[in-house]
Amino acid sequence: MKITHIKISNYRNLDGIEIFFHSGINFIIGENNLGKSNLLKLLNIIFRKNRFSENDFYDLDKPIQVDLTLNLEEIEKGLFDDFFDPKNSADLNVEARQENIDKNLEFKHKESPSFIQSSSLKSVNYIEYDSLRNPASELKFDQSKGAGKFLNHIIDKYLQNHQAKDLDFIERNKLIGMLSFITENLQKIKPFKDFSIEAILEDNQDNLLAKLIILANDKRQRLENLSYGVQFLTLIPLSLLEKLLYLSGRPSFERSIIENESTSERAIPILIGIDEPEIHLHPYAQRALVKYLNRVINNNDEGFSELLSSLFSIDRLLGQILIVSHSPNILLDNYKQIIRFYLNKSDSQLTVKSGCNINLEEKTEKQLLRNLPYIKEAFFSKTVILVEGDSELGAFPVFAERMQVDLDELGISIIAAGGSESVVPLMELSNQFGISSVGIIDSDKKSLYEARNIDNLFFTQGQDFEEDLYESFEFRGYIKYMELEDANKAKSIIGKARNIGIPLEPKSPIHPQLESIPEEKIRTLKAEAKDDFVKKLRNKKTIINGRELGQHVSSIPQVYQDVINKAVELSSHVQ
Repeated sequence: MKITHIKISNYRNLDGIEIFFHSGINFIIGENNLGKSNLLKLLNIIFRKNRFSENDFYDLDKPIQVDLTLNLEEIEKGLFDDFFDPKNSADLNVEARQENIDKNLEFKHKESPSFIQSSSLKSVNYIEYDSLRNPASELKFDQSKGAGKFLNHIIDKYLQNHQAKDLDFIERNKLIGMLSFITENLQKIKPFKDFSIEAILEDNQDNLLAKLIILANDKRQRLENLSYGVQFLTLIPLSLLEKLLYLSGRPSFERSIIENESTSERAIPILIGIDEPEIHLHPYAQRALVKYLNRVINNNDEGFSELLSSLFSIDRLLGQILIVSHSPNILLDNYKQIIRFYLNKSDSQLTVKSGCNINLEEKTEKQLLRNLPYIKEAFFSKTVILVEGDSELGAFPVFAERMQVDLDELGISIIAAGGSESVVPLMELSNQFGISSVGIIDSDKKSLYEARNIDNLFFTQGQDFEEDLYESFEFRGYIKYMELEDANKAKSIIGKARNIGIPLEPKSPIHPQLESIPEEKIRTLKAEAKDDFVKKLRNKKTIINGRELGQHVSSIPQVYQDVINKAVELSSHVQ
């Protein structure tokens, strides 16, 4: 059972919002305070609670209404009797409505006047997780709540399987002897003797083993003493299992389990909402976590599947995940999974754009999929500047700094598209997600794009970035820059200088010798050396080299100033 579509009316700041969902993982992204977490809270209320509270009503004089479309697998259709979408029998359209703060939520079939029992909606089994939890207080076997409750359940499961009790693992005679020894010593203290205080065995003996067992790594370092990243990585999947344990104790749990009549396979629908799981996690750990959760909901993780079977008699999850995140590192390589919240530039109204609702030409999509792993930061930006390669990627932040433009403050990202053919497709994708974009392409590709009149697409002044930078250097400054990198780098200029009557001494630094040369001859020498020096620049296209060029170039080429100014203009229109 998967949510494919939701339309929200009068709920907090999400009034009038419509969202389409990917059937697997959905990454809900956007700036702070736009209502991303509110979406998870909304789903929690619909699938787990009976009513919205006063604070949930955007307008107290109007009802809250949420229209949902659920896509059902074949074996799930019986959960909702004969209710379905007449146009697609795999879809169920539900209207969830609460008239006012004193009423409960009611659920109706959208295509008929029939009501749907709230218990049927709870068979979706919504599981929530937020990053405000404290792993150190939960990752213990003797805890009765949170992940500790599941850890304790594993002990209980073992005792049940072996028909044993906690005390079966303790030698009673030795324990009684120890209690006598403790009492004998304590009663030498007057208050203990006067009030007959002694050491006895705890009446509640069912939790003794839980107090004896701790979690530690192979070096016997306790889990609570390991990094927060390790603690949270273990807490998240345990919290999912703890929620399943909680659900398994409710009457609705067994009703929500679907059994395949032909295979006797038992499946359960699961909708997981996770708020900012990236907190405390290294970028690689973020991606590893999401990939692991993706395997879990697709029943591709053998270990987790074995746990489901042995502890809950569940063979398969029918899963979907919604992750609220502020980290580009957590995204997978599929733009269809991205749901972006942003404020519309024209009216500052909250807008939500779903990647699964974006359709691109096959050629464009291939370019995107090839470059998506490298451009994820763009989805978290107000405006993105798309450049062809690494040299520009290194130079543009330096250009912006020299222009006193704070890219971070304005929410502007510089993204290397990996070639001119990818710049326009990535601009198109950015614009589809409501992200303003500016692109710059080498002018030797100008004929391919100029006729299309693409907004905010610029072309280099010369053939490419390297030629523009060379032309923008004052020649003496360029020779000085070369000699700062390597004292011998500018020696090749000596022969060309002699050809036009400029004698240079090869044993000395060259750039000071150029100070006394007339400007006309310097211009001639620069033109003579251009092909050779630009070729060398083109052979060293790196971020570091681009950064160095950006720092030392005599003046920023006008087209790059125009690109940055356009990005600033577009970003300033986004609230």
